[in-house]
Amino acid sequence: MTMMSDPLQKRIDDLVARENECDGLFEEIKKGKGEKSLHYLALRDSCKELRKELFRNAKSVGLTREAIKTEIKKRRKQTTSTSSKHS
Repeated sequence: MTMMSDPLQKRIDDLVARENECDGLFEEIKKGKGEKSLHYLALRDSCKELRKELFRNAKSVGLTREAIKTEIKKRRKQTTSTSSKHS
């Protein structure tokens, strides 16, 4: 497997952080805090764009979509386990 470049890894970390924030906002909206919906929608759209950009950049350096998806899942798992340890 090709090693991921540092900028690509940073973008994955940024995506994971944004998606985690988006998940949190969605939970708040479900609890009745509708005032957060505009921020949620904007963040959700930026996540979609960042994800597309990641896939394009990965392709240009010879990585597959699956490799990026796997890395994103791995990072999300790491942040989930880290955040549950802090609780």
